[in-house]
Amino acid sequence: MQVTEREIKLLDFLRKREVKQDTFTLKEASNATGYKPNTISKYFTEDLKGKYLFKKNRSIWFSKEINTLSNKDFFALISQSTNSKEKTGDEKFFDALVERSLDSFTLALEVYNRPSLKNRVEAFSIMIINAWELLLKAQIIHEKSYKDIFYENGRSITISDAVKLMFDSKCAIKKNLELIISLRDQATHLLIKELQPNLSELFQANVLNYQNQYKSLLGNSPLSGQSVGMLSLIIDGPTPEIAIIRDSYGKETAHNVEEFLKEVNSLKAEFKSTEFAITIDYQLTLSKSKNNSDINLTSGDEGLDAKIITVPKSVKKTHKFFRDSARDAINQMHGSDVVTNYNFNAVVVKHKVALKAEFYDNTDRKRYSQKFVEWFNENLKHKHWLQSAINDYKSQLRINKKPAS
Repeated sequence: MQVTEREIKLLDFLRKREVKQDTFTLKEASNATGYKPNTISKYFTEDLKGKYLFKKNRSIWFSKEINTLSNKDFFALISQSTNSKEKTGDEKFFDALVERSLDSFTLALEVYNRPSLKNRVEAFSIMIINAWELLLKAQIIHEKSYKDIFYENGRSITISDAVKLMFDSKCAIKKNLELIISLRDQATHLLIKELQPNLSELFQANVLNYQNQYKSLLGNSPLSGQSVGMLSLIIDGPTPEIAIIRDSYGKETAHNVEEFLKEVNSLKAEFKSTEFAITIDYQLTLSKSKNNSDINLTSGDEGLDAKIITVPKSVKKTHKFFRDSARDAINQMHGSDVVTNYNFNAVVVKHKVALKAEFYDNTDRKRYSQKFVEWFNENLKHKHWLQSAINDYKSQLRINKKPAS
């Protein structure tokens, strides 16, 4: 299909107006594309009106669902010659691959956003890799040829070979995909709930990479016209405790998890790219500019009306323990005097308890909650948990110790 520069400009004009929810006139479309107003009028009234373009009044138009159309679908709509042209076998196969890819992508998001599904991480990995495999094979057909998606023996190439064919060796997108392929293949050891916060960083980048790859190939976004809330996968959570994983899943799984986390952290440092992993980083600032922070505090006439969403409670009730009383409560709950002041401080430092409002408060003095006491006691059941905190604490004290003057 021969596509002109003015046709591309027209599609770009309509997409941008739809995203901004802006209306437009024939003259504005004409100025943006180089078409004469009469030609624009013909496209609007004969090809698009009532389907994707609508009149607000006699001269004002607005678009709806234009962004659900791929480039090819839009150009076919406004082209007189292609309406009757039969698609080739390659074109039909390309369309089928893209459709199946989009189905897998949507299903992957739906599965991940279903908290009640216990194996949703594993199911997501399988479906998102299937979505990528189909999309990359469609891209290979589009950019190379149909025969390039098959080996000489007639079997379809693997996802790993498709990735190698379409991405440079030192590419954040390629490495992200390869890691998730590895996760899918090692689901028994790596797709566990304790790793979900870490995995979500990779998954979030992967989903956005897919969206960009799809848009680059077809022109429109994969979820155009649907809620973008499903695209948000990242969750926050504590760093996985290898000692706890060892107790819960065994030594082999703990070893695999430890090696995997080392590799991920090393690659994050190497790439420093949101195409590899997306992390949570909130910034709260007091600033007159709204662009300098993630959360804005406003005051004065321009401020928004505040609404109380949580009734304040006394910290004497919510965080009733001081250090010694919290230590004693933990020991009593555990049935032994295993927790000393030193051990207590080691856990507080290692797990950054002071940053967790549900565990700690320092409004008048250092206080700890019942929830913290129960959390501490529950983790004492894991054999190496307390000793791991003590070892880390000792190392930190040695590092911070100043030499005698």
